[in-house]
Amino acid sequence: MASNNKVVVVIGAGVTGLQTSISLLGAGYQVFVIAKHIPGDKSIEYTSPWAGAHWRSHAPASDPEQQEWDVETYTHWLEVIEQERTDPGQTLLSGLALRKSTFFSSSPEDPWFSSIVLDYEQIPKSSLKDGFHQGHTYTSVMVNVPMYLHYLLETAKSKGATVINAALPECSTFLETLKSSAEIIKTHFNKDESAGVPHISAFVNATGISALKLVPDPNVYPVRGQTVTVAGEANGITTIDSLPKNPTKTSTPIMYILPRPHSNTTILGGTKQTGDWTSEPDPKTTEEILRRAKEWAPELLNEKGEFEVLSEQVGLRPGRKGGARIEIEEVEGTVVCHAYGHAGAGYQNSVGSANKVVRLLEEYFEKSKSG
Repeated sequence: MASNNKVVVVIGAGVTGLQTSISLLGAGYQVFVIAKHIPGDKSIEYTSPWAGAHWRSHAPASDPEQQEWDVETYTHWLEVIEQERTDPGQTLLSGLALRKSTFFSSSPEDPWFSSIVLDYEQIPKSSLKDGFHQGHTYTSVMVNVPMYLHYLLETAKSKGATVINAALPECSTFLETLKSSAEIIKTHFNKDESAGVPHISAFVNATGISALKLVPDPNVYPVRGQTVTVAGEANGITTIDSLPKNPTKTSTPIMYILPRPHSNTTILGGTKQTGDWTSEPDPKTTEEILRRAKEWAPELLNEKGEFEVLSEQVGLRPGRKGGARIEIEEVEGTVVCHAYGHAGAGYQNSVGSANKVVRLLEEYFEKSKSG
């Protein structure tokens, strides 16, 4: 357990930064969060608000660590949901909810997490439509993204985090960026002359897609996702991991229907366009998303057989060659734990990834003390 006189500055207030802040607070650290964008903001630079967000692990068999992150998050989310169920008087709700998830794929492989999730059942091959070689159902966790980000922010604050909504100046080096962060905190404390400026023990770099220029890390790239929000909550989560029979140039490689809890809306998607920075929705892609979804969510169609479209949106998932970067780096004597590059798995990685950040910092400080 860390001594509570150690101060950690988390840069970034997406799902990774906020969950990491909460985990650090739980380990006894004092935490400051500096972020250009916070929950409630809508910017293409700020990935977390645009996510569909539900639990379905993307982790391959070759990445057991990411699998473990996903399991830790799933377990934690189940605990949060159960706590809210048994204490209905809570005023700060997570926006998490259990939903049946149905998955169809052209790949015959069963998912690695079949023994981990609740209520897993294989769909008989005789019941699968042409083109699908595998299907299953299980109990997933669906996330109301705006609610959950607000929940994380308020939870962090209630546990003692100081959140500073400020943009870092563009600097020529990462070290200068870290020094700028320290100056922002100093300015914050100078507003209260009775408060001493704390010594910063470490930084956490949870800047997502911005790490491309900030670090800079040339391995970071965008994975563009376009979705459509429609009226009504679908009966359950549906994911199709396969192109349609007769694909066109606008065909989406994956199709999903995500009923957003407590909102009477559903997110339809989507795309995974590597290296595409386009921030505006493409009308033809929207048409394709709506066309494919009709077969799988007829309960959302109106009397004319159409969805009631509420919005179209684009998010840039923070992809990274080599996978997410969760590691300690000493930048000319300044301790930084990087936590970025989770691509489309930021929400379901969040708790496990944050736990690793805490472990790495604990190990670093323990080694420094003994050394």
